Amino acid sequence: MMLRSWMRLCFISLVLAGVTLAQEKSAQDRADDLSSANKFQEAAAAYRDITAKDPSNAYCWTGLGNALLSLNQPDAALAAFDKAAALKFRPLVQQVNKARAYALKGSLTDVQATLRAIIATGNGGRVRAAILGATEFATMKDQPQVRDLIAQMAACREPEFHQFDFWIGDWQVKDPAGNAVGANLVTRELEGCVLIEHWKDSTGAQLGSSFNYYDINDKKWHQLYLDNSGNAQSFPAMAGNLVDNKMVLLTDPSKPPLSRWTWYVIEPGKVRQMAEQSTDQGKTWQITWDSVYVKQ
Repeated sequence: MMLRSWMRLCFISLVLAGVTLAQEKSAQDRADDLSSANKFQEAAAAYRDITAKDPSNAYCWTGLGNALLSLNQPDAALAAFDKAAALKFRPLVQQVNKARAYALKGSLTDVQATLRAIIATGNGGRVRAAILGATEFATMKDQPQVRDLIAQMAACREPEFHQFDFWIGDWQVKDPAGNAVGANLVTRELEGCVLIEHWKDSTGAQLGSSFNYYDINDKKWHQLYLDNSGNAQSFPAMAGNLVDNKMVLLTDPSKPPLSRWTWYVIEPGKVRQMAEQSTDQGKTWQITWDSVYVKQ
């Protein structure tokens, strides 16, 4: 009997806890709805009520800070963002939020210090658009000191993002015998984060484009090539790295046959592009494409 009573008590406690959590979530949803409806005074009050009951709710501290910014209360907003940051909730977002608050205050020195701190983390490129789009920066972003820092936040500035720059150009493509087989225009786009290839064979019948980018997550270069055949599987995606000044990209080794594409500079104005295929998991290779790019 005692065991049954204890189990019943536990069950009731869990039910009550569930009800409490549901009420908390409902209160948070109401606060979010008020904020979405631009009822910032009511939203701030709702978020304050939640954080008073649960000071560990970093999400609502952030919501409170944003509501207070909209009410032109930057100091109170800073305090809320500091609470969220102390709880280690989305630290990069909190840095951006604090920069917004400082900008609203007109505190140039604090804005500069905060932007420098963001740049130092290497995450400037991830939040640059948010800074540029923040209404609080509407006037301050044009000040030379701030404008220079925002420029430094641009993504894809590190050397790794420029390892494939030797392929950029307007090229005539020739086979090993020197016969023209096509033309290729390779451009750097999206503020230097992507190289886009525009291929056309010598007959004009075959067209293709590849998207080449360095991924900060796996520290590899990736290529996705699509052509006008309508078969997206004709050229599987590849990934790899710069090895001995050669860009070497491979397809997924778990999906044979394995393909390997290599690009490297032969001499100024000339780049070799070679494709190989292996049916024995890379033990032996056969060349399937060989060409020399000659810069126009």
